[in-house]
Amino acid sequence: MAIKVASRTTPDIEGIIKEIDQSMIKVIIYFFSVEFERCEPQRALKKAFPAAVCIGSSMIGGWATKGAMEKGICAMSLSSDEVAEVFTSFKEGVKADPALVARGSINELKRKIGRGNVNPDEYLGLIFFDGLCLGEVIMKEFSLEKALNMAFVGGAAADELAFTRTLVGVDDRLSADGLAVMILKMKIPFFFNHYVHYLPTNTFFTVTKTESQKRIVWEINGESAASYYAKLIGVSDPGKLNLNHFGKNPIGVCIGESVYVRSPNAVIDGKGLQFYCYIEAGARVCLLRQGDSISNAQKALSESKEFLLDVQGALLFNCVLRYMEFKEQHKVDVFNTVFNKLNFIGLNTYGEELFTHHNQTLTAVFFGKPEELSPPAEAKSRSPHDAVMRCKTKRLFHYTDSKLKSLLFEITSRSELLHVTVSYLNQRFSPLSDAMKSSASSFKNSTGDFFESFTKSQEDINRVDKGFKIIDGEFKESFILADELRESAKRASHSLTAINDVTEMTNILALNAAIEAARAGASGKGFAVVASEIRKHAATTKESVEAISTNMSIMVKKINELSKRMDTMKGEVEQAKREIQELVDVNAKEMSLIGSVNSDISALEATFYDYDAIKETMNTMIDQSTLSKEDIEKMLVVFQDNIEKTGKI
Repeated sequence: MAIKVASRTTPDIEGIIKEIDQSMIKVIIYFFSVEFERCEPQRALKKAFPAAVCIGSSMIGGWATKGAMEKGICAMSLSSDEVAEVFTSFKEGVKADPALVARGSINELKRKIGRGNVNPDEYLGLIFFDGLCLGEVIMKEFSLEKALNMAFVGGAAADELAFTRTLVGVDDRLSADGLAVMILKMKIPFFFNHYVHYLPTNTFFTVTKTESQKRIVWEINGESAASYYAKLIGVSDPGKLNLNHFGKNPIGVCIGESVYVRSPNAVIDGKGLQFYCYIEAGARVCLLRQGDSISNAQKALSESKEFLLDVQGALLFNCVLRYMEFKEQHKVDVFNTVFNKLNFIGLNTYGEELFTHHNQTLTAVFFGKPEELSPPAEAKSRSPHDAVMRCKTKRLFHYTDSKLKSLLFEITSRSELLHVTVSYLNQRFSPLSDAMKSSASSFKNSTGDFFESFTKSQEDINRVDKGFKIIDGEFKESFILADELRESAKRASHSLTAINDVTEMTNILALNAAIEAARAGASGKGFAVVASEIRKHAATTKESVEAISTNMSIMVKKINELSKRMDTMKGEVEQAKREIQELVDVNAKEMSLIGSVNSDISALEATFYDYDAIKETMNTMIDQSTLSKEDIEKMLVVFQDNIEKTGKI
């Protein structure tokens, strides 16, 4: 029994069934073109293999050992020799509320798995969902769930670029609004990673205004996003931007050597850019340049052999934009050939999943053979047990490193958002404060001879009233920004908690390595050194997380203080507005009201002097909210050093 695969470019489901048939099938994974839905592949596969658990997704073009498919169906079967246990969840409603559906799926899977330790080197999650929903939200829920301590790998279902109906399914059910999740307890080793062939440039900029639920970026560096991006890539008119420009000029967030790609796909209202994955306001990104997609694929296969003693199969999740690039460059068959010595299948997706939602990325899972049956290439210089332990240790550290980077990606964006928002508040309130102080002073001077200067005073009142209207709008926007700040800090705190969990897991790994080293005696000295280094790294990481958590707490406290002061100021401004309106309406009592007006204007001046205090508070927030990218880089360098040392054992 082994991994078996089959593919067809016609709806020959019976042919697929014959080729993947084997005794004791546990799992069937399949991908199909949307037009094959009429053949009901989910029902045919479940009927043929009633004891197996099936999971599938629609695609736009697929990959398989026998060759690439522009349209078709491909499938893989795994037997009880490869898989010990299978747990699934199938939910609908992801378009309306992806977070709610994700949490429901997580709770169901937790109940099915039961309590106990989940080893990320034994458990593998496969996840597929409607390609037209906010997959980023779903992946965030799964990545931050510490009870499901494993990698969830997969893709957002696709159609033929119609963006109307994408399908996922479990067993004999399919849905165009669904989430399909499968957790496999593996008997064979596996390795996963994501690969980006676009390379960072030295052109960095900051996303300053977004509508994340619609995946729209409205401003970059404070300018119209479409205009800024067009100028950046040398297009004179934003209206001339097209898919060719977008596909060849994506942007990315860089964490260490990892690149998280965000590709635009349309201009919105002549000003905004819509993306395949949403970007948080405040994210610092860079323009990417095109690299070699084929050497990137070869690197993926080569890297898998550093973590698995013998690679026998693979699942590929490839971005539709990469697929279109392959077609344009006539590299579809060349890409497929890179992997055709393996039993593999793959699909082109509307988003690739690994801890987070990617695009313009190749995400892959490689399957090894049972390690006790796989003689290491270096058998003469190292015992089989040492080789197996070395690969297992590297895989565990790779899991931890990958999850840590995805969490740091989230926190880095949140930290930048705090800077951008606070700076924005400073910029917006400073001129208003100065203008209103000037108006108040002018109005106060005019009351010396009220009757002679009534016309001038009226103009001042109107100017002040106009200023109030502007302030009303600014208050509303500021309250929204303050709420966003609170929510951002809250979500960043969740990510910090997750990093703490990863750190604790690293400590456990190091302790286990130390125990194994002690048992191995002299041959385990290398493991002992790695264990010691990793425990030091875990302690350093924990200290950094505690420091960041402290700063987050300070920021949340100051945000709340800011909101309270703004509430107070708003009340004072409203009171001043009412008094001034009475002055305008009751001309007969102007003289008697001068003293009252002066008093109100004095209160108004005092109110705007409060802005100076607020600006100081904001500046303090900026100083205390700084999450140094240099610190993050240092953490990643230390962690990467540990992984490299592990590889040299």
